[in-house]
Amino acid sequence: MDRLHPGQRGHRRLAAGFHRLLAERDLALGSPPGREPRQPTPIRAAAVLWPTTEGTGRLARRSTDLLPQLLGLATTEIGHRARGTSRQLDARAERALREALDGLPRTPFLRRSVPRARMEG
Repeated sequence: MDRLHPGQRGHRRLAAGFHRLLAERDLALGSPPGREPRQPTPIRAAAVLWPTTEGTGRLARRSTDLLPQLLGLATTEIGHRARGTSRQLDARAERALREALDGLPRTPFLRRSVPRARMEG
């Protein structure tokens, strides 16, 4: 499920991983994000109330772009899982990350060439 839509801890883990990769290339600004949420877990009433207030509007706004993408991701994930080839998704994400990082322009902050990246975790 975290591949489709990570929770708060999943988002923080991704952000910390990207910060680490940027820091390895002298491109990170500031300290890394914390891995634990800063805000307390919402009380049960707030968790139930949110979908009926803000969640409905957000879903309506995002359903034209996010929903088709999520359905496509879920279909791909189910197909790979059924065939036992889920590692291909990770390899594809790793290649995309490597290509994006390799495509970064050299800047004054970058004193050496961009090394190959590897997603971990």
